[in-house]
Amino acid sequence: MKARIGLEIHVQLSEAGTKLFCNCDSEYRRYRPNENVCPVCLGLPGALPVPGKRPVELALAAALALNCEPPRALVFTRKHYFYPDLPKNYQITQFEKVGGSPVCTGGYLDYLSPDDWEWRRVRIRRINLEEDPGRTSYEGSILSSRYAYVDYNRSGVPLLEIVTEPDLKSPRDARVMVEYLLLTLEYLGATNPRLEGVFRVDANVSLEGGERVEIKNIGSTLDVERALRYEINRQRLVLERGGKVERETRHWDAERGVTKPLRYKEEEEEYLYFPDPDLPPVLITRDLLEAAREKVAEWSPRRVYEEILGLGVKREVAWSITSVPAAARTYLAGVKSGGDPGILARIVGVDLKGELREQGRDPYNPGNWPEPGKLAELSRLVAKGEYTYDAVKGLVLPKLAANPEAPLEELLPEKVEDLEPLVEEVLKEEEKAVKDYLGGKKKALNYLVGAVMRKARKRALDPRRARELLLKRLEAMKTGA
Repeated sequence: MKARIGLEIHVQLSEAGTKLFCNCDSEYRRYRPNENVCPVCLGLPGALPVPGKRPVELALAAALALNCEPPRALVFTRKHYFYPDLPKNYQITQFEKVGGSPVCTGGYLDYLSPDDWEWRRVRIRRINLEEDPGRTSYEGSILSSRYAYVDYNRSGVPLLEIVTEPDLKSPRDARVMVEYLLLTLEYLGATNPRLEGVFRVDANVSLEGGERVEIKNIGSTLDVERALRYEINRQRLVLERGGKVERETRHWDAERGVTKPLRYKEEEEEYLYFPDPDLPPVLITRDLLEAAREKVAEWSPRRVYEEILGLGVKREVAWSITSVPAAARTYLAGVKSGGDPGILARIVGVDLKGELREQGRDPYNPGNWPEPGKLAELSRLVAKGEYTYDAVKGLVLPKLAANPEAPLEELLPEKVEDLEPLVEEVLKEEEKAVKDYLGGKKKALNYLVGAVMRKARKRALDPRRARELLLKRLEAMKTGA
């Protein structure tokens, strides 16, 4: 049974600076409960909403990045429902069927699947720019909690509701698409996908012969895959046993890894949509469009990935760099500074990135990356043969990850100028390994090379040169020379 999957992805414009209709901070996580609020986002009588310029710019940039044709004006509507975290008892959103005008209709997203390195396409039905409700928390599970605690700090934060067509074929495909979408929005400077609760996904899934089921409360890309995999298996079992899959809304329980019935699926008419009388249409001026186009034209994941591929970098490493915007900026700036593209790619996309993670330093934070010119010079030293890559990887990159501001000359290790004495010492001390090699155990040579490198005591040497000298002396021992 083939699955049809469509997603509703709700992404906060966390980098907007302000909420959608007031000047309260869009980054609400730094505040104590109910501290980042004002009469507008609390829905107090007489308080009037005023759309912020930057949230609208970012929403337009997202629409252009997803290949939409933006409207002449944005028309906001009211979506009516009761919930404790919705202080006005309605949400300001967009809905084209009642005269509203979403920020995007009829777009598409081409996304890269790292599983097979193919570009795939999902159609975008619409993107609504809306306000996020407040936050409700519970004692344990929503189904068993005795209380609901409401924090309105999040109320009014600008939110994009991105609705796809049911083009996704598998749970894995859905996860990859969401990850690429979030990366695209991060490249625009619209959101930080790693903030807690910055995005939520509602998934709609159906199998042939069954009704569409919506799954709510999916808070991570991993859980997108897990929830869909569980729900597809559940629906398949119902149909195979002769049952009927009812149209309903289900809750994703991430701890137990199951979906649970929440309520029957609402119809659009139940929300009593109508244009918000407090908000006149927001005209999309030429200045707004130009500002949005500049954000899209500056760079995007696909443009960066293909540029790095064009420099001869392997696709796995190119994607490793592209998937971390701070790494991508560092790499491309380093290449422009004259760095060797291949060596620099290995430094940025593999070893230094891994070293930052190993030391608990966030690779997404630009402040944790060294100045690009420093890495470019390091790559040139390797390219010229002044240092081996192994020496740079083992002796320089850990120090650079710990202190990216350190001058390069202070990090470069002392070189071993004369290898022959070290080789002779190792041959005298490692008698067993020497006998093993002379007896035909070729792997003993690797042990001897490692012993020479340990003798260097954090000084830089060329392991290939050490291997050559060892082979020469060992062959001489064989012949008795």
